[in-house]
Parts: sequence; structure tokens; C-alpha cells
Amino acid sequence: MQTPLITPEFARQIEMSEAAAWLDMYEAIPPAFAKQFRLQAKQIGELVMLQCGAIPFIHFNCVMGVGLVEPLTEAVLDDLLDTYRTDAVNTCFFHHIPHCQPAEMPFWLAARGLKFQSSWDRIFRDGQPLPADLPSIKPGLAVAEITPETGSLWADFIVGVYHIPTKPWLEALVGRPGWHHYVLRREEEIVAARSMYLGPGGTAWFGIDAPVPGLMGPTFDLDFELCRRMVADSLNRGTRLFIADIEAPDPEQQTPAYGYFADLGFQLAYLRKNYSNG
Repeated sequence: MQTPLITPEFARQIEMSEAAAWLDMYEAIPPAFAKQFRLQAKQIGELVMLQCGAIPFIHFNCVMGVGLVEPLTEAVLDDLLDTYRTDAVNTCFFHHIPHCQPAEMPFWLAARGLKFQSSWDRIFRDGQPLPADLPSIKPGLAVAEITPETGSLWADFIVGVYHIPTKPWLEALVGRPGWHHYVLRREEEIVAARSMYLGPGGTAWFGIDAPVPGLMGPTFDLDFELCRRMVADSLNRGTRLFIADIEAPDPEQQTPAYGYFADLGFQLAYLRKNYSNG
């Protein structure tokens, strides 16, 4: 997979496209559900701070956009961590990419008890058409976009994979402007799912993948079929920038994920490191 030179401005566009998806996701939460599970999102300049006090899922307590527009300061970092502590959130997540400022940021995180937890390879593609020589979908498999009539089945599948009680939240995303959810069926059984958020400026962010290829599931070919359909549909909707992650990164790019995404026209942007105090 090719790795072009990524400018700080382009890195900011990529990261803020995901932040926009999460902000919209939190805006969709039914009020009673948000109150029950202590869910809220805050935007501080271009920082996005997600909070959830009652569901132990690290992505729901995450800070995005740090050091991408203005250099992060230790005072701002302390304020963010204090907010989590004040709201009784014991574990939080900070994303760090090579373009974050200042260079000392990982040391500041470590000094406050946040340790490197994981990394993802951030990938992207532009609005070029899909290659014409992609193989046909394997017999017995079929991709379908979720509708209001099938939204409950999709939500049940996601809840069953992650074992977190988010069905009302997930159902609120079905039919919501900008959101498109897909499942892959083997015969009639749902075996994989992915969603995308089509944000402003012709961007598409891929997320809510289940099972996570390479981490929850041993194979990548099912996810390939979902992503191929999602790219094709989004191109027809005018998307010009696609953003996704390989959540089981390999420095040698030897796992099938790299070949599959390269076949779909994706390129490697940068390694995204995740720091947590959990």
C-alpha cells in the first residue's frame, strides 16, 4: 500500500472528518438514553471530547483533534483530564498522530499516567472510480444496506458482537441524514457489518465495524465485500474523500487487510497511536 506525503492540513481534514461523525453520533442519542448512561459530547475549539460514564467502552470517552490546529498545552491537557475525573470517568482515550503539536505531547501524556495502548493505520482514498477488474462477490454472500425495517436486526447484531447495551442509540442512527449502515449476509445470517457517515465536503468515514477485522474476526475478506459496496455507493453520492482504519496494523503490511484496501484504491496516511489511562 502506498504512503504519500501527508501535509498537516490534510491530516487535520482526515481527523476532523471522523470527529464530525462522532459529534453527529452523539447528537442522535435519545435523551433518556443519554441521561441513563451519562453520555455527552463537548466541542472545545476544534477539540472534540466524548464522555460516557456508564458504559465501559473506551471509544465513548475519547479526545480527538488535540494538537492539530494549535499546539496542545499542558494546561489544556490537565483541564481535559480534570473534566473526566470530575464526571467520574476513570478511563479515557487520546489519539496521537505524527502531525500533532508539540512533539512533547506523548511525554506529557505519560507523565499523567496515560500509556500507549494500541495503534491503527489510518488509510484514505480519493474519489477515483473503483477498478474494473475486482473479483465478483463470493457465492452465498450478499451485502445489503440497512433500512428502517431492518434496523433492529442490525442493532441486535452490533450489540451481540460488542456486548454493550446500545440498541436504542444504534436504532436512532438508522435513517438519520448522513448515516448509511451495511450488513453482509451468508445465506440469511448476518456475519459482518460496517457503517459510514457522509459528512460535509464530500467525505465518508467508515466505522461501527463488527467484528473488527484482525481483532475480533480472523479473516478480512468479509470486510472487503462491505467496503467495496460502501465505496461504490458513496462514489455515486459524490464522495471525494474516504477515511478508514486498519485496526490491526502490521509494519510490514503482510496481513490481507493491506492488499484488500489497496485493491479498493486506499493509501496509507499515517500510524495513529492511542493512549489511555485505563
